[in-house]
Amino acid sequence: GLLSDPAKRGGTLTLQDLASYKVTVTDAWTVPLREYQMYFPPPPAGGAILSLVLNIMKGSSPITTDEKILFYHRYVETLNIARGLKKHIRDPKFTSDEESFADDKRRLINDEIHDPRHYNPTLHVDSSGTTHVSVLAEDGSAVAVTSSINYMSVFGWFCFTVRNQLSKMILVWIILLFCHSKLLLYFSGERPPSNMAPAVLKSQSKTLVIGGSGGSWITTGMASAIMNHLWFGKSLKEAIDTGEKDVVDALEAKGHKIAKFYNVVNAVEKDDGGCLSAYSDERKKGKAAGY
Repeated sequence: GLLSDPAKRGGTLTLQDLASYKVTVTDAWTVPLREYQMYFPPPPAGGAILSLVLNIMKGSSPITTDEKILFYHRYVETLNIARGLKKHIRDPKFTSDEESFADDKRRLINDEIHDPRHYNPTLHVDSSGTTHVSVLAEDGSAVAVTSSINYMSVFGWFCFTVRNQLSKMILVWIILLFCHSKLLLYFSGERPPSNMAPAVLKSQSKTLVIGGSGGSWITTGMASAIMNHLWFGKSLKEAIDTGEKDVVDALEAKGHKIAKFYNVVNAVEKDDGGCLSAYSDERKKGKAAGY
């Protein structure tokens, strides 16, 4: 069943494929972010994109409404630039010198709104079926885990998830982001890119574990929550839940097209005094829990 079910759908999975597969264990990448060190999985995961966005935006602390409008305009422009760079996420050298790379990209941002082609966008299909768990243990261990089964249906070409009828296993071919892309032509068993960006941020006094779900909106939701909490002083609940209608209205008046999106972020934090706080966006019915 493990081989026959994929074969019925045009797959080419063989016993040799299973026997020769090796799990790659790598060290986390580390990027400085103000007083924090940010740890995240290396490419093809999406942490490199998230850290780039935060590095471009760091140093800003808007207070007045006008400052917030300008800040979020630049944030939207930063996300557009990051979206255009997603095609490079499989390159391990993508953030070899992230601070100078972020400085170069920051220079592209001004107070104007550009045609989407200006950002050289990456075409992709958003995924669903993703979940994230943030954990802090009594001994100080910190774990951020994002998992996904993508769409539970045939999606086209080699992009599908199927239920194995014999073993009742869920077989996931997460090549979804290669679809509608030149990368599909060159796929040869390498790990495909992902928007997942589980992260641990550590300073001298605090440890923050954070992650999210929502396809390409993972980066957006996590960056917003991290900035709200670490830079603007909001609690985890406020950082994850807060929306500012006056800023949204002003961005729309400026010409940005604002759409509602569905992504979920959850996080847990511990300070050096032992105080724990945790919160999960409730739209997926997630809750913080302890013992």
